[in-house]
Amino acid sequence: MPTSNNIADELYAWCCQQSPLLDSAAHLSAASNSFVMQALRVEASHRQFYRLSERTSTHSWVAMWSPPELENNEQFVALAETFAGMGTPALLAANLSRGFFLMEDLGTAHLADAYLAATTSAQMQHIVDTALAALFVLQEVSAATVPDYSAERLMMEFDLCTQWFTQQLMQLRLSEDAQDTLSSARQTLVEAMLEQPQVCVHRDYHCRNLLWSDAPHSDPKIGMVDFQDALMGPALYDPASLLQDCYYRHDDALITRALRTFASRHSTLAAYPDAKIRWWHDACAIQRQIKAVGIFARLHLRDSKSSHLHYIPTVLHRAAVLAASYPDLSSLSLHLANWADEAKNHPLLASHSEHAQ
Repeated sequence: MPTSNNIADELYAWCCQQSPLLDSAAHLSAASNSFVMQALRVEASHRQFYRLSERTSTHSWVAMWSPPELENNEQFVALAETFAGMGTPALLAANLSRGFFLMEDLGTAHLADAYLAATTSAQMQHIVDTALAALFVLQEVSAATVPDYSAERLMMEFDLCTQWFTQQLMQLRLSEDAQDTLSSARQTLVEAMLEQPQVCVHRDYHCRNLLWSDAPHSDPKIGMVDFQDALMGPALYDPASLLQDCYYRHDDALITRALRTFASRHSTLAAYPDAKIRWWHDACAIQRQIKAVGIFARLHLRDSKSSHLHYIPTVLHRAAVLAASYPDLSSLSLHLANWADEAKNHPLLASHSEHAQ
């Protein structure tokens, strides 16, 4: 695989060749040095992102290298076309064989930045409600490019936690009782996810994948990135990803209000009682948080990326608290709470938590 420096140089040269496609007055060549390319934060994938800025103006774009042997670039292009005009970045140019992409720049302010800038609970509620409202258009999508979120896939994702976190990272041996508890809980959660209305689901709808544009004299807008894994799945999966974000904790009063507002405006969810909506939301959140713990451990063990290790104890604890609200998941809650305590005291995770603070 090419080195990062080589890829950055090659991507820069390729982007310069695409300059006639850009909203730019410059006529560029790879040697013109009219662009500045800055690496963006690396998340939980093999892809690399860069902001491409014009030196003589405020114009900017986003360039991406997505290794063809590791990522499904054809699906990315298909979904970029399917979601065009819905808040996802416009795809300006692509070279599938090299994994090079040039896209619209949706801005530098993520939803996480908007959260930090909010000074009142009303402002925070407005931000969250705006992000949830952006889902209405996305959830109306019905296209052959968006496959089904099957029961088998949901179960596989639930099992990532035991496979990568408990067994490999923590090297914990699961008792028969623990295995039975996990199997029963998995079935309960998946049933709750499949019995709710099925819609187009972004699947990573959280504060680091959403851009916040709040220009003067205009309504705030939500930009969506990292959409290439979208599936047809539970209507409350994306709201749960946002409201029970692994990277930010909302208070329960805000979650309750936001969830009620979202459901009341929804074409199909409005017919269901609040208790059912909350259960469906919590089931999605618990399954997603358990999956995330497995992915965070896998990033470290398989991909040599330790950036997400310090989130594991907190995410496990939050899943345990949610599960404790439901008698059928009380045993799961105990196991998750125990794992959270063991993770908190594990030397590897403790060292990364201290480094992150």
